[in-house]
Amino acid sequence: MNEARVLDGYSYEDFLEIDRSTQERVELIFGDIYMMAGASALHQDIVGSIFFSLKSMSKEKQKCPPRIAPFDLKLSVDGVLNVVQPDVMLFCEEEKPCAIFEVLSPSTALKDKTVKKELYEQSGILEYFLVNTEYKVIDKFTLVDGRYEYAGAFGDEDQLPIACLDGDIVLDEVFES
Repeated sequence: MNEARVLDGYSYEDFLEIDRSTQERVELIFGDIYMMAGASALHQDIVGSIFFSLKSMSKEKQKCPPRIAPFDLKLSVDGVLNVVQPDVMLFCEEEKPCAIFEVLSPSTALKDKTVKKELYEQSGILEYFLVNTEYKVIDKFTLVDGRYEYAGAFGDEDQLPIACLDGDIVLDEVFES
């Protein structure tokens, strides 16, 4: 299993120096630098399918454009700037997304389930989705009174409700690869 490399005690200015000096993608979360490994073909297929579904829904409703990594998302928590590259983001407000999807991989699953979830929660991201490609399941978390509540698991035979778009993604289309 791939282990994520983590460097701790860094500022945003340090992050900028590291980001310019390497060809690796990096994230800055709560003062820690996380080196990012390349994605598998299955990971990219799922990311593309989610993006396509969101883009189609967004066009119909004429709002909320989706974005995919690599795309630096800057989130400030308690005056400290964090920089992450979520797999898929849905922007209904200009400054931050209303929904984020992270596709789990062996090298990122722990980070996605812990520090990134905490960052998104503290940043007020309304919906957070963890996509498990192995089991074809998406876990949904919804922000309620400033804390994430588990809203359920959705499998490849389900439709996944996206509150920002007031619509559903058909998951057998997302997991068809």
